[in-house]
Amino acid sequence: MATFKTRTKKNGSIVHVAQIRISRGGKVVFSEASSFEGKSASKNAKLWAANREAEVKRKLESGKSLVQLSVAEGMARYVSEHEDAPIPLGKTKRSTMMLMSKEPLLKEVFLSEMTSADLMVYLRKRYHEDGAKPATVNQDISYIRVLAKYARVAWSVAIDLQEIDDALELGNRMGIIDRSTARTRRPSLDELIGICDYVHRERNGKSRSSVFKTPLADVVLFAIFSTRRLGEICRIEWNDIDFAEGVVLIKDMKHPRKKKGNDMLLHLPNRAIEIIKRQPRQDGEPRVFPYAESTIGSGFRRSCVAANIEDLTFHDLRHEGVSHLFELGYTIPQVSMVSGHRSWNNLARYTHLNKVEAFDKYADFEPARNLGEAGLVKPV
Repeated sequence: MATFKTRTKKNGSIVHVAQIRISRGGKVVFSEASSFEGKSASKNAKLWAANREAEVKRKLESGKSLVQLSVAEGMARYVSEHEDAPIPLGKTKRSTMMLMSKEPLLKEVFLSEMTSADLMVYLRKRYHEDGAKPATVNQDISYIRVLAKYARVAWSVAIDLQEIDDALELGNRMGIIDRSTARTRRPSLDELIGICDYVHRERNGKSRSSVFKTPLADVVLFAIFSTRRLGEICRIEWNDIDFAEGVVLIKDMKHPRKKKGNDMLLHLPNRAIEIIKRQPRQDGEPRVFPYAESTIGSGFRRSCVAANIEDLTFHDLRHEGVSHLFELGYTIPQVSMVSGHRSWNNLARYTHLNKVEAFDKYADFEPARNLGEAGLVKPV
């Protein structure tokens, strides 16, 4: 039943307020108010209340949700409701969802009314107009599905997941959606020399220097010999390392579902340990490599540009490290105890051998000459 009130503003104008409240079983299930001004304010308030109340009652009777959120609004709300969750969102998921919350096309589609046709318009736009790769488009629709499943439970929004599955199937057939292609890129020794020799200079031509500055060369070589990801390297603390056993505690390792507390004790090859030992310790700084991921990542990209190296990412160094361990003759279980992979299927994506027989690619590599022999501190 709608109620109507009037109030007078400071300038003397009259505001007509229409209030709708709908109850079911003695409990208010819907409440909404709207204000109107002008000569026809009273008439417009009554008209709005009648139409809106009828619309809400129809939705209640059909079982539809009263939550009217666009897909874009849903993305923003999803991120907001996970800000203080025990298991936070990953950086990629959070940033992608926030970008999608600003997408004009997704602002026009209500979650409760989303159809495969709506999704196809968005997916085509991402591929043809935005230039997104099929793997990126696949990520977008996977996050829409995540949002839809969450909205059904957390917000009681009636969503037909088949609409999303239909769009996914058609997008796959058209080729605008696909899984990411496994990379096989490995750096050559000449490319690594170019990276290791890189020195970033200020505009005045002077080299940057600091007694505690972590050399880019050491970070790159450590990434290869330890097979560690950039984020993991930046989190390693001196207390995480057992030099006698040749192991390191890697905290919060990447996991498809478990974002926090996924700690693993992994082996460190000799050369990785030697790189750690020559890092200077800084008072009040517990980390071995006390730099932000963005700082090291930017330095790596600049070094590749300076050395005319194309299509090489920092993550390719992990591929290089895993392949190098196999080329040294280590078994699948031994390599996984360094890399942290839980299955051969995942480990295989990082393995791209140059030779069948065992050999040490870095035996005569000048930047690694003082790091000793390849291998693990304790055979496993």
